[in-house]
Amino acid sequence: MSIEPANPNVEAIRLSVQRSYREIVQLLDGPLATLDGEKLYLAPVAGEWSIMQNLAHIVEFMPYWADEIAKLVAQPGRNFGRTMQDERRIQAIEQHGRDNLAQVQEALPHSYDRLEEVLGTLRDSDLELTGKHNKFGEKSLAWFIEDFVTQHLINHLGQMKLVLASVQK
Repeated sequence: MSIEPANPNVEAIRLSVQRSYREIVQLLDGPLATLDGEKLYLAPVAGEWSIMQNLAHIVEFMPYWADEIAKLVAQPGRNFGRTMQDERRIQAIEQHGRDNLAQVQEALPHSYDRLEEVLGTLRDSDLELTGKHNKFGEKSLAWFIEDFVTQHLINHLGQMKLVLASVQK
């Protein structure tokens, strides 16, 4: 007999984030660890990010969105999030896009832990709270988490795998 989680929607979000995190760690410990180091910094085509730029962004955005989620739960209806032109977002990629694997491996668990900590405090009812994004308007927390956390992680994992395939040739 299985016990239904008290907050099944939040649990599904947490499981998605955990899966993505495990995949990132597997990439770091597996193919990225054996890759010629300079290939971590190669963009597959102009305008696309390198593996390390993707990793730098992931390390930065997990705690950022965790903090945004916590603020929205504390103050529903508030302004939420940022745009792609956000200075802190761009600065993190510029500052850490040339980090080495050891630096990412050190930073990533702390980044993930903050996101997991916040997600662990949520109830399914919190997902109905709304906030205002300056580009997308008023949206539910569930929408924000799907777009900016779970799908965001999945998308960057996909990008890294594509870049990895292109630089391994």
